[in-house]
Amino acid sequence: WIGLNVQHDANHGAVSRYPGVNRVLGMSQNWIGGSALSWVHQHVVQHHLHTNDVNLDPDMAGSSYIRLNPLKPLMGYHIVQHIYFFGLLAVYGFSVVIQSFLQVLYGAHHTAMSPLLVPHRIFESFMSVFFICRWVFLPLYQVPQLSTIWSTLPMYMVAGYYLAFFFSISHNFKDVYMMEDTTREASNHKNGTFLYKQVVSSSNVGGPILCFFNGGLNYQIEHHLFPRISHCHYPVIAPIVREYCKEKSIPYVHFDTIAENIRSCALHLLDLGSHQTPKNVHFIQKEKSQ
Repeated sequence: WIGLNVQHDANHGAVSRYPGVNRVLGMSQNWIGGSALSWVHQHVVQHHLHTNDVNLDPDMAGSSYIRLNPLKPLMGYHIVQHIYFFGLLAVYGFSVVIQSFLQVLYGAHHTAMSPLLVPHRIFESFMSVFFICRWVFLPLYQVPQLSTIWSTLPMYMVAGYYLAFFFSISHNFKDVYMMEDTTREASNHKNGTFLYKQVVSSSNVGGPILCFFNGGLNYQIEHHLFPRISHCHYPVIAPIVREYCKEKSIPYVHFDTIAENIRSCALHLLDLGSHQTPKNVHFIQKEKSQ
């Protein structure tokens, strides 16, 4: 709930008109083991500006076990990635705690952080140490048994899975669009605009009830178009956005159920795991210099 409904909106500046309020609430990310600073650098500064850009979006990196980027080498075991992918999401919670600390410590996540953030990096490094002390060393001090650590594992697994799951299925689905250059808008066609790229690289699922429980991540299209609007308003503006996209012939993908979204995501992963050049991915190439 904190990760999706509180910190996510706050770190987008969508909770309050006052930056200080958003900063304080955004740091709830640090309380649950992550880093508000690393999140903003990776998610807001890079992912939102360069959604599904095969070179610039950190979320396209995947891993050696998961091929999300068609530019990455195709390995034999990728043929079954659509099966084990949803199981690997369970380790995301552990990865967030470790990677957030290292990214803040070294000042980089896919790209380097601004030198102006050094004081914030120092503070958030201490916050990461505090989290580890609170959830590892203090429990072991009170009950020095291996079962103490085992009892905390479900917390990381459930929280990490829930967070990674909706982000993953929102941008990885059959017939999704990927980009080669999102640093500027193309000058001669509509599919080079920021609006077009954000809509075709995202998808929605469900409705207002799911929005309440997952912080509006099921309205990913509206979120990417209006990241500084509170997710509480997404169910209201979604029909307007959908109608506009229909008028402009912009592909707008909405899944009625999570099951449909999962199936589409699995087909997308199977496509990427079976073909060096996926068959069901639309690719917007870089506009050639004149």
